[in-house]
Amino acid sequence: MVIGFNKQFPDKIIAGTKLHTIREDVHNRWRAGMTMHMATGVRTKQYKCFKLDVCNGTQIIEIKWSRLYKDAPRAAVYVDDRCIGSYTNMYPSGFLKVLARNDGFDSVQEFFEWFKEDFKGKLIHWTDLRY
Repeated sequence: MVIGFNKQFPDKIIAGTKLHTIREDVHNRWRAGMTMHMATGVRTKQYKCFKLDVCNGTQIIEIKWSRLYKDAPRAAVYVDDRCIGSYTNMYPSGFLKVLARNDGFDSVQEFFEWFKEDFKGKLIHWTDLRY
């Protein structure tokens, strides 16, 4: 199955620093064993498949935003219904640094600029890594 990526991610996937991707999966399409055609420019003339791999497994991920003291935003991240960390713009938990880096972001702040609203989906793995 084709899975599209923003142009900032292919080099990190090829280098082995982006170890998974986070996607909505309303129809439960992604499962272990599926061939992944990793590409940029999906559904355009600029389509380019840069890597073939196999989905090694999935995990459920949920990001829940709330407000703290003086309206400071806070995000809690759950993987398979376990809270793995929380984030405010001043105090990201250490484990979220690992998650953000493994998802191809340079910082926790950049990760949460991408996921700036409540989100529920899947971590799609092509390595043995699990949280």
